[in-house]
Amino acid sequence: MARVETRTVDGFPASVIMEEVGKAGDKLVVMTTHGRSGVGRWVLGSVAHHVVRHSAGPVLLVRPG
Repeated sequence: MARVETRTVDGFPASVIMEEVGKAGDKLVVMTTHGRSGVGRWVLGSVAHHVVRHSAGPVLLVRPG
């Protein structure tokens, strides 16, 4: 059975996630996304987009609902 870990950490979300991914090594990152695009993503930023672009390992994005 796969081991699942959850953590609560303070800081800029994309940076903190990438730091934790770096500590964990080659692990699958699973995260939800609002699915924003265009101006909404530009104004609010996209943590998921940053993680996907900069992660060395696999990232699975799931849209809620």
